[in-house]
Amino acid sequence: MTVSAELSPQGAPLRLEKRQSVVHVVEYSRYPRRLASENRRVAYTQDRSDTGLGLDLPERVTPGELLQVTVRDIDGQVAVDGLARVVWCKEYDGGHARAGVSILQETGQRLMLRVRRRSPLATRSDSNSHALGSG
Repeated sequence: MTVSAELSPQGAPLRLEKRQSVVHVVEYSRYPRRLASENRRVAYTQDRSDTGLGLDLPERVTPGELLQVTVRDIDGQVAVDGLARVVWCKEYDGGHARAGVSILQETGQRLMLRVRRRSPLATRSDSNSHALGSG
């Protein structure tokens, strides 16, 4: 997310990139997670550009903080999965916040890996017998 020194009427930094007003479900967690009890939380996008997101969050985040984010399309498919840095954050009544994040590293969809079956032990011991000089 490219930001300028100018601020919008809401007090958020203006971006130079074109953004889309679109709502997606976002799962996020602070990165790195320090405790096993730090579960992923749910937020929503308000807008999206090529390199960043505007988020509505259930809590305040700190500028400079890293977040692991997963953005899902309306059909539940992963659209963005990666690491993001908080650029700005503004807190609202009730503890909710609006923030702008810049995507630093996108990992894309995680592909399922097929596990190969191991060859039977008999075959494995036959191949080892050559190394031992027996046979």
